[in-house]
Amino acid sequence: MNKKHPKDVGLTYWQHLKFAWGECFRLGYMEFVMFVHGLIPWVWDWKYSQFIDEAKKRIEPQHKNRKKHYIKEQFKRHT
Repeated sequence: MNKKHPKDVGLTYWQHLKFAWGECFRLGYMEFVMFVHGLIPWVWDWKYSQFIDEAKKRIEPQHKNRKKHYIKEQFKRHT
């Protein structure tokens, strides 16, 4: 268990909580969208792809911070 995860991605605990809960609510909405789309394929045929693209943009800054932190930790272990 990584208790330093919020710091690893460049967030405080509260920022991380806000981000994670925001993604949770977005996913809940997309669950509804995909349920409807499954029943009626021509409804929201682009919505999920758009969601994925936007999610990547939201996560990218944190992913970069995590990579930097991981590389730094690996360097410390080998020196």
